[in-house]
Amino acid sequence: MPAPEVFVKALQGQPISCPMSRCPGPVESIELSRARDKIKTFSLKCGRCGWQDQVTGHEDSEPPWDEASLQAITEEHLLHLQPVCPFDHAPVVFISLPNPRRKARYRISCFYCGRQVEMDWPPQESKW
Repeated sequence: MPAPEVFVKALQGQPISCPMSRCPGPVESIELSRARDKIKTFSLKCGRCGWQDQVTGHEDSEPPWDEASLQAITEEHLLHLQPVCPFDHAPVVFISLPNPRRKARYRISCFYCGRQVEMDWPPQESKW
């Protein structure tokens, strides 16, 4: 199931228009989720007409990303493109993790479906 456009806009901090007819008001998006949540939740409120709603991800971590999907995600990231989850087309985020051995380690997360994977960076395949 594709992620709703309003969820993607809220996640990326893009402007959201009020869905009520004849209301051109801007919608304020406030993240309600905690830092460790696998999926994100946003509260939406129109500053002009008072319309309110809440949008949240739909956790579905099965099946996990396969090697081909991870390779496509990392290639898009290396090309400075916005990688997306192959299951719901929501943006995928790379989060740097602390690593005492000084190797780069990242968590790749989709905040709509909750899929995550941790990996060393750069991937072994991309090393020359």
